[in-house]
Amino acid sequence: MPTEIRKVSLGFWFFWGIAIFCLFALIAWVLIRFAAPQETFDDKRAKARVEKLASLKKENDAKLNSYAWIAKDKGTVQIPVDYAMELVANDLKSKPVQPSAVKVEVPYPFGLQPPPNVPGATAPQIGTNPSASPAPAAAPNTNAPELKK
Repeated sequence: MPTEIRKVSLGFWFFWGIAIFCLFALIAWVLIRFAAPQETFDDKRAKARVEKLASLKKENDAKLNSYAWIAKDKGTVQIPVDYAMELVANDLKSKPVQPSAVKVEVPYPFGLQPPPNVPGATAPQIGTNPSASPAPAAAPNTNAPELKK
């Protein structure tokens, strides 16, 4: 039985391996290069938000820094906010300093007590809070064994 020795050409398989690798790389490059990313729904929303913010800032800037008539018949005008702050500051500087005429009553002057005019409600007495008084000192335990040093 004659044994046949088969010669395997490494150069042949090496060439085809490199060719398949290059073909795969070419297909991958074509897919990545020409498959343009499409704009997603989130991208469209983000672009719309940016445009809306820009228009809102432009509108606010126009309102805050311009003069305009609000109601001509009543004589109401819109002035720039910086000028309005100067006017208010000058107005307040010209007024004398005095205590406020607004009187505010403290609703619960001694903690969380109900108002005095609620029928049937009793307010706790000041100083009767058991958690406010100190605890009595504990009596020494005479039955405990002594520790020796």
